[in-house]
Amino acid sequence: MKLKFRIVILLLFASWQVMAQEHNEKYILKKEFIETENGINLASDIYLPDENGKYPVILVRTPYLKDNFKKNAAKFAGKGFAVVVQDCRGKFNSEGEFYAFRNERTDGLKTVAWIREQPWSNGKIAGYGSSYNTYTQWAVSDQLDAVIAEMGSAGLYDLVYPQGLFSLATACNWGLIADTKTVIPLAPEKIAEKIQKSYRHLPLSLADDSTFNDNLFFNDWLLHEQNDGYWESLNQRKNASATVLSIAGWYDMFLAAQLNDFIEIDRRSCNPENTMIIGPWCHGPQAFKNEYGGGDKTGRRQALMERFLEKTMMGKDTDVPGAPFTDHKYNFFIMERNAYFGSDCWPPKEVSRQVCYLVNDRILPEKPRESGQRRFVYDPADPFPNIGGTFIGMDTGPGVQNKNVSRTDQWVFESEVLREPLAILGAVSASLYVSSTAVHTDFMILVQDVFPNDTIINIQEGGKHVRPDAGKIRLIDLESWPTGYQLNPGHRLRIVITSGWFPRYNRNLNTGEPIAQARESKTATQTFYFGPAHPSKISLPVLNIH
Repeated sequence: MKLKFRIVILLLFASWQVMAQEHNEKYILKKEFIETENGINLASDIYLPDENGKYPVILVRTPYLKDNFKKNAAKFAGKGFAVVVQDCRGKFNSEGEFYAFRNERTDGLKTVAWIREQPWSNGKIAGYGSSYNTYTQWAVSDQLDAVIAEMGSAGLYDLVYPQGLFSLATACNWGLIADTKTVIPLAPEKIAEKIQKSYRHLPLSLADDSTFNDNLFFNDWLLHEQNDGYWESLNQRKNASATVLSIAGWYDMFLAAQLNDFIEIDRRSCNPENTMIIGPWCHGPQAFKNEYGGGDKTGRRQALMERFLEKTMMGKDTDVPGAPFTDHKYNFFIMERNAYFGSDCWPPKEVSRQVCYLVNDRILPEKPRESGQRRFVYDPADPFPNIGGTFIGMDTGPGVQNKNVSRTDQWVFESEVLREPLAILGAVSASLYVSSTAVHTDFMILVQDVFPNDTIINIQEGGKHVRPDAGKIRLIDLESWPTGYQLNPGHRLRIVITSGWFPRYNRNLNTGEPIAQARESKTATQTFYFGPAHPSKISLPVLNIH
């Protein structure tokens, strides 16, 4: 699989220029160094409408070069905001060493305190920004008036180890190239080649050294497979108290973490202004181009965020969220139906569970009368490849799966051709009777849509580690990440059970060794059972709407 990282590289490592105080007909730009703990100076740009007023402040703390925010900052200054944009510790013109996520609370608190002392601040501060910049907001959200959590999270274990599986592509695509202060002196093609090799490097603890340089936080991620004190020290959900607009994507790598963020934070604060929107978005260019009706259907995120800030920070009587969104706490975009469904709870009360059974290669509504079994061999040297999916990089999100149909390391089940729309909102779960010759292995559930022209598109995926009992038959429960998707008449629901989705997830070597040190791999024979004694089944979260 050829990887293309040009857009990601440009995002992370754009060129930087030193600028003096700049006067513009719409704003004044000042350059400051804000001192944090241990005398570390953080390079900060301050955009002001003029020098004589007091303004609500928008704070952006970023590892992606503060100069890249200039256009947006100027726009907000034109609306009457003061804007502070800061390079995170160890990035670009800020001093210190960068360790992903570790110093964002201490540095953020110093920055917030500094802002409140400035003559141009009226005391109200909102966070802004997406991805990593969302985390920097959550880190100090107990000191903010508003947070815009766009495609980013406060809790990191769900990002790096969703469902206990290591997010290999995300960790390598982002982590290995983010650990630098300057531009990597390599062509994008060379970077892509080195990253691709890192996926298969054994042991994984040396993948960083063989790719670019020793990466302390990447190594720590590998050493902490469980949700232990390391991850708790980086968890910022406990600090959240500001009014939040959370914008997530069904195909985004932060989806699971972001949904968990919002559920916990909203439960604790009970703020009626908190709003979550999940649209058909991903963390990079889509593998399969689909605009789902365009901006009039999906909503324009930038305009939404601007209205939210004007309402929460300036008290303007603006329509938030406004069309095409509904006037509910949750807004779920139903892909292929191309409309939002609103709810005040998760899961929505309009969702009911529909159970179907897996027999041979079919998805059937009734319990099976015949018994049988199917096998495949899972080889970690040739893991089932993801096409699209929930990771950061190029060719993410929905992708055409037809290249995988001839692989033998999968069990495939398809429904009859649908006569009515089937809208699902939530996680698709499976209860499967399986056995394995491995002492430790993985099983994945892939949920897919077969179009009338036989094009297969991935809807969502998920999985888990399994420790089989000496080849004995055991019941396992799998669950995909949640989705909002409508399979239309003429389509078929397709469920794939396999043991890999690589490199979205790290390949299981079938030995049970810790992933940081594992070097050797073994093949595993996986067996699936169905029938009256082994009623393997799936459960669909069906949204009952007309």
